[in-house]
Amino acid sequence: MLKTQRLSRRIVEGFLAGFDLLVTPTMACLPPRVGAWRAGTDGGPLAPLLNSYPMGVFTSVFNVTGQPAVSLPVRHDEATGLPVGVQIVAAPWREDLLLQVSRTLELAHGWADRRPPVG
Repeated sequence: MLKTQRLSRRIVEGFLAGFDLLVTPTMACLPPRVGAWRAGTDGGPLAPLLNSYPMGVFTSVFNVTGQPAVSLPVRHDEATGLPVGVQIVAAPWREDLLLQVSRTLELAHGWADRRPPVG
């Protein structure tokens, strides 16, 4: 069995054993400027991957497990105006719960009408 399959099974077992939802940050950093992942790419082929790591560290594992997940922009960063999000992950086949909670947060935070400055 592949390492990713073993990891996926352990993560899913945690959901099935006792909790309904997991809430994490969407990213481990603020959204970077367009093209920021390219910084230092002339130094080696792994540079883009390392630059992208903070942007996908919380979401990538659930791409592997296939669990339903959503990212919601619950606020904007004061300094940049960029959206800051939370990720909500549900157990397998619990899209219903995920969508109910997501809708409740969407209504509570009113983010649909907010727009970051464009410059």
